[in-house]
Amino acid sequence: MNEQQTKLRAADALLERGVRVRRVRAPFILSIFGIRTWDIVLRQPVFADLIRVSRIIVSMGLNPADLEGLTQEGAFRIVRQHGASALRVLAVVAAPRWIPIRLYAWWMGRILTPTQFAEAWVVFTLTSGTADFISTIRLMLKADNLSPTTTASTQDE
Repeated sequence: MNEQQTKLRAADALLERGVRVRRVRAPFILSIFGIRTWDIVLRQPVFADLIRVSRIIVSMGLNPADLEGLTQEGAFRIVRQHGASALRVLAVVAAPRWIPIRLYAWWMGRILTPTQFAEAWVVFTLTSGTADFISTIRLMLKADNLSPTTTASTQDE
């Protein structure tokens, strides 16, 4: 096995197990049962979650131009307007299936420091799978096997 294949297998294993963000204080319900800390584990989202995350991010309506030359006031305005949506994105990816996403996002907003949030966001960005999806779409467009003209001409032959 060459070095490239080894790296790919390591990345696949990492995505299956997930990436742990620092230990944070456990929710009150769990602390009653003696669980004091909680690991936020970010895994690659399933396709349905990727669609849900995409809807949230697109509904935020941010443009790269909005982030250029950002002042402190502008940064706080963006946090106020889009902070809850960003927490929901992380909750979709990180919440265990038995915890409602809105509740998990609310809890993360009360627990995560800005540094922990930024770390979780970077991990989410790297493991989200959007690059794989875009590569697949580009491959389908280049193959052009969904085009009606290609299908019709193939059937005529």
